[in-house]
Amino acid sequence: MRNKFKKILIDYDPYLLFALATLCLIGLVGVYSATYKGGISPLFLKQGLYILAGWFIILLLSRLNFRIVFDMAPAIYFLNLFLLVLVPIAGKTVYGAKRWIDLGLVSIQPSELFKFSLLVFSLYTLSHTKRLISKESLILILAFAIPSLFTLKQPDLGTTITYGVILSLLLFLYGAKLKYFILSGLTFILLSPVLWHFLKDYQKERILAFIDPYEDYHGSGYQLIQSMIAVGSGGFLGKGFLQGTQSHLLFLPEKHTDFIFSVIAEEWGFLGGFLILSTLLLISYRILFYAFDISHRIERLYLGTFAGLWLFQTSVNLLMTMGWAPVVGIPLPFVSYGGSSILTFSIFIGLALSIIREHRNRPIKFENA
Repeated sequence: MRNKFKKILIDYDPYLLFALATLCLIGLVGVYSATYKGGISPLFLKQGLYILAGWFIILLLSRLNFRIVFDMAPAIYFLNLFLLVLVPIAGKTVYGAKRWIDLGLVSIQPSELFKFSLLVFSLYTLSHTKRLISKESLILILAFAIPSLFTLKQPDLGTTITYGVILSLLLFLYGAKLKYFILSGLTFILLSPVLWHFLKDYQKERILAFIDPYEDYHGSGYQLIQSMIAVGSGGFLGKGFLQGTQSHLLFLPEKHTDFIFSVIAEEWGFLGGFLILSTLLLISYRILFYAFDISHRIERLYLGTFAGLWLFQTSVNLLMTMGWAPVVGIPLPFVSYGGSSILTFSIFIGLALSIIREHRNRPIKFENA
């Protein structure tokens, strides 16, 4: 038993595993409270199963060689694309958005899974690219443009933005010149009046609500206002478990999904919020630590891009719940309710641990004096 424990410490980063386990526990407590109606909610039970399935995937993928999954990147991409194309035909509509495929007991969201598919396929494409400006670059742009159009049509602006963040992070870490990012930013600013007209009415309302949520207090600004009240009313120690008035008196919609942090901050206060933030930052720090330490370029790009995506998604979600960012529907990994999000980030983490395990088991090479 002792030798097995030592083997786990050698194979895996214990700080990363501890932070992830803590985050999952916090998420389960938050979902339990957010869905509590006098007893255990079916949503809480499903979330528990999602977490267990996620850990199974993490441990399974962590034992695989990263190269096995990397070589399967084209097949993974086109399978996910098939599921995404299938959504408009056989998808399930929830709250006016058709994003899910109903599989009976569970539903999957192909657009969420595409975050992983895009990253590994992009790495696969870049590994066969000698110059950044080439025919492979066109393939890379199309690989992002096609799912982005389908996802935006669902409509899902938040996930579409995330695709762009993945591409930007990957190209930046790959070594693309800064002028391309500046030109892209200027182009986006110049085209923003045109792009505004392509947004759905509710998406425009959410952006305007971020600027002044009290302009439409009972409409588009309601969710944001109630979330800010919940976070602010938690104080230092919070109101106590199951004592949050905003969530349990039904003032806060979507409390168990994108706004789960509001529930936790109200009930556990600044300390609970600080604990979540600490675990999120520790996970990104440990992944970045290995990204800087690993010499293999593709593995380094995977870890660096994933760490950047993790920071982006967690930051947007937390800022959104505190009223510092527009409501764009980006979940908090392993904390927000949702099987597709947990599955996606479990795959991300599992492959990251695979890279870390191989790195930690490589013999140390000493330079000659």
